[in-house]
Amino acid sequence: MVKKARSMSGYRFLSNIAIADVAFVVRADTLPRMFESAARALTAVMVDRDTVSPRVERRVELGPASIDILLYDFLTQLIVMKDVDSLLFKDFRVSIGSGSNPKLTCVMRGEAIDREKHRLRNDVKAVTMHMFGVKKKEGRWTATVVLDI
Repeated sequence: MVKKARSMSGYRFLSNIAIADVAFVVRADTLPRMFESAARALTAVMVDRDTVSPRVERRVELGPASIDILLYDFLTQLIVMKDVDSLLFKDFRVSIGSGSNPKLTCVMRGEAIDREKHRLRNDVKAVTMHMFGVKKKEGRWTATVVLDI
């Protein structure tokens, strides 16, 4: 079970959405921070982030695509890297280009999964399209994400 997130984390888990899913909402003043908070929330569903050390650095480039597709693809890429490369990430530095179909670049730091060291939580299978969305209202970005576990 995922513990309730602190308000400084930039995300909040939504309970009672579905039994086999975990849902969260992310709010941030900037688009890159929203993406970073979403990545931290996804990671928190999979592992206690305090047990992950920033030993390995990876870079991801995605797009061009709409903002909602970029977020979906970005989170999906993190799941793929967990499944294929056995990597979990703790720190995320996102930059997003301007325009209607921008590109995303993220430099992430983490390490290989170590079942002895990491307090693993849920094996996230996918980001779902159920309730998925990104909105900008009054200068603030919000995203709702449901993960299939």
